[in-house]
Amino acid sequence: MTILSRACACTAVALVLATAVPVAAQSAQQPPPTQTPPAAQPPAEQPPPPRRPTKRKPRTSKRQPTSSSGRGSFDEARASRDGGPSRQEVVILGNVMGGYDDNLTAGLGTGGGTAPTAMASGTMAMLNGTLGYLYGNSLRSIRLDATGTLTAYPGYLDDPAGGGIVNFDARTNAGRDTTLSFSERVGYEPFFSAYSQGAGGAPLPPGTGPGGTVPAASLFERRSWSSGTSLSLDRRWGSSVGTLLGYAYRRQEFTEDDYGDSASHSVNAGYRHRLGTGLRARADYRYQALDYTDSATTNRPTHNHRIEAGPEWETQLSRRRSLSLSLAAGAGYIDTDASATRPAYDAWVPMGSARLRLTLSPTAYVESEYRRDFSLFQGVTDEVYTTGTAYVRTGGMLTSRFHLMLGATYSNWQTPLPSGVNDTMNIYGATTQVRFLLSENVAATLGYYYYHHRYSNPGALPEGFPAAYDRNAVRFGFTVWIPLVGASAAQPLTQR
Repeated sequence: MTILSRACACTAVALVLATAVPVAAQSAQQPPPTQTPPAAQPPAEQPPPPRRPTKRKPRTSKRQPTSSSGRGSFDEARASRDGGPSRQEVVILGNVMGGYDDNLTAGLGTGGGTAPTAMASGTMAMLNGTLGYLYGNSLRSIRLDATGTLTAYPGYLDDPAGGGIVNFDARTNAGRDTTLSFSERVGYEPFFSAYSQGAGGAPLPPGTGPGGTVPAASLFERRSWSSGTSLSLDRRWGSSVGTLLGYAYRRQEFTEDDYGDSASHSVNAGYRHRLGTGLRARADYRYQALDYTDSATTNRPTHNHRIEAGPEWETQLSRRRSLSLSLAAGAGYIDTDASATRPAYDAWVPMGSARLRLTLSPTAYVESEYRRDFSLFQGVTDEVYTTGTAYVRTGGMLTSRFHLMLGATYSNWQTPLPSGVNDTMNIYGATTQVRFLLSENVAATLGYYYYHHRYSNPGALPEGFPAAYDRNAVRFGFTVWIPLVGASAAQPLTQR
């Protein structure tokens, strides 16, 4: 387990002390991972659903309707010096889930290296709980979340596997136009999957990856400690220009052996320029230095650069509907040193992304994204792949109690061989999830999840790793949300 450096600890203490003054902020969002997965599932950003029907006579609103002229969220006026009154919240969120996994494998790999074990089909059970604390207002805030998990696969594991994650976020305004953010994450991961954000980044069906309702069921069991520290400085230069500078350090260490251990430093810089109402241009650059232990237990340093630029557009279609579109194009450069089993590698790769989100009502949305990038397939082949990934997702409250979410993902991975032929992997995922609110604090959830991948060259895979894999999973359970201090009893479970 990695312990915070003295410098990071000092920064964290300074930010905590800053929140003690009577000006404090809404909770900062957790920064993205250092190595952006090409198919990381986006959070559900839908606004709260309507409250349950009431017999009380509705009040007439005196607010003026929102203008539909197309004003976007980044057209806001200069930040106020007064963050308003501070608030304090303590909440508990718990999930109890059970279900069945049907896992089919074929064409096991014949290569050398660590041999994973294919997961057996059978029943599963999962219990997790999160204790969350928030203090702050719109200028300064701190958030601390601690999550514990216990997962059982009777046909696969002899004993239930436990794990835990602690997240700390702090944010403070350093002047009227500057925001300083700090984040720390430490976790013990009970399962390591090659198809999770901790490794190559290929997609699981929405809702089954890290942070989703259901934890990812691994192809093979590997337990690891991981930590991540990040610091960012966001600056507004007047009403039209903004800049962002950031640094992050990530580390992952496996408990059984050194294969797949990694540590990385990354630096990023961003520029935003408002061009008009609801329209702005952006440009981003990121550099990463990664040290990775490959299948021959040899340290293999990797360096990569990414640069992208493009427009972002937002418009308010009506009082309840809005549309946002983001486009970006650029290039990435990656080079890796030679190891005992792999030659040195360097290449330029075209990059780009497109993201669309349509908000249909306060509780209904449709969003889709495509991204072209590159990634290492850590823990499986150690090769560098160009990746193209797309997802589509929709959800909303069908009634005051019933919530529906549908999603699908696709990803294509390719890596060149000396023969001139590419190794390829195609991945598909889909999910259907329904949630019924039994009360303001309890919801019942039912979900179906599908995952499928095919790798073109089984001989390039570690022994026992399937070139063809299909997974069908069904989950049913209950979610409980308990506000202890300060939180509203109407907190929507549909966002969890």
